[in-house]
Amino acid sequence: MLLNTSNPALVRRCHSTLSSLLAHHRQTYLDLFFFENDIRLQGPDLSPLLETGILRKIRESYRANVQVIPISGRFICTDFFYSRHRRKGKTYFTQRNGVWAILPEETPILAQQALVKNGDTVLDLACGSGMIGIFCAKKAKHVICSDINARAVHFARFNAMLNGVDHNMEFVLGNLFSGVKKRKFDLIIWNGPTVAVPVNRKYPVYSSGGRDGAEFTRRFIDEAPTHLRPNGRLHWYDCALGDDTMPVSLRYLIERSKNKKVRITWRSLTRAPVSLAKTFDAFERDNFNTLRKVPLACERLTAKEWQRWLAYLVHHGLTHHYFALLEVIPSKRFSVKRKFPRRDIRTNKYLNHPYWLWQSKSSVLRNLKKMESYAMGLRE
Repeated sequence: MLLNTSNPALVRRCHSTLSSLLAHHRQTYLDLFFFENDIRLQGPDLSPLLETGILRKIRESYRANVQVIPISGRFICTDFFYSRHRRKGKTYFTQRNGVWAILPEETPILAQQALVKNGDTVLDLACGSGMIGIFCAKKAKHVICSDINARAVHFARFNAMLNGVDHNMEFVLGNLFSGVKKRKFDLIIWNGPTVAVPVNRKYPVYSSGGRDGAEFTRRFIDEAPTHLRPNGRLHWYDCALGDDTMPVSLRYLIERSKNKKVRITWRSLTRAPVSLAKTFDAFERDNFNTLRKVPLACERLTAKEWQRWLAYLVHHGLTHHYFALLEVIPSKRFSVKRKFPRRDIRTNKYLNHPYWLWQSKSSVLRNLKKMESYAMGLRE
């Protein structure tokens, strides 16, 4: 089901309805948009949410069609990462063409820390729900949201209307830069597919970054500079694999940029590289030892696929996982700066997210509060 964008004024009315629901019926808001409970509710006028498709009626109750994340006065609609109404037996899977969910330690960090300046022309590449572009739109002169997934482009357009910034935003369908061709930007920002996976075909296109997590990143590094204006900047969220010294993505970026006048700043979101051995313990438990959920995947991995991946990682000396924000900014000379925080900013380090559906109410509220804190700056 797609959200209804035919009446922009109606979509914008949803913002006040959601604000009222969150302020005066918080438990109901959480039940609908985080725990997917069917709710009977009298009093507030929910007709805008019904007419746009955010909600639907199930007999005498209301059910959410999409998750709606509240953050910094904005509301962002996405698909539920896992849904109690979308599973096979006892096993939960992600959607192959779904819209990337908002997880508390990923997209919100980049959106709140975006290197956008007043008057910029911005490309939000691999935009998903459009959250990053929507945050940039407050300062930017013009923002283009581009994604390979038509459903994501539609959601981004809806979310721009919902938050009243569609007047300076544009939405295009494209694989990497194919949707913008020869256009150039002051800032290219993205949270694209950078998850290391055993086999791409079993994972949604929005997450699978190949066996080392940098398959898409290398393409981005090669092509992005041709789409930058003079003094243009690159900013992205990266979670590639590497050895104990650096991720493969940063190593590739340095090699491709060493003869350019740019300053590369790599800001880790963890105090130190993350051991893959501990990551694999969690991964194996969720993939092979339970029937509850399959992390990120659209279908189960086989033991043979898992073993082939492990052999690949050993052969290439990939022993650690990295989570970081990467910035590439024009400079008088080439330089690289790596920064590690005193405390973990990303506290979930082993890819075993307690996704929203399985969190407690107090945990959801704590994570929503944490998402707001990124606007105050990251700890050095």
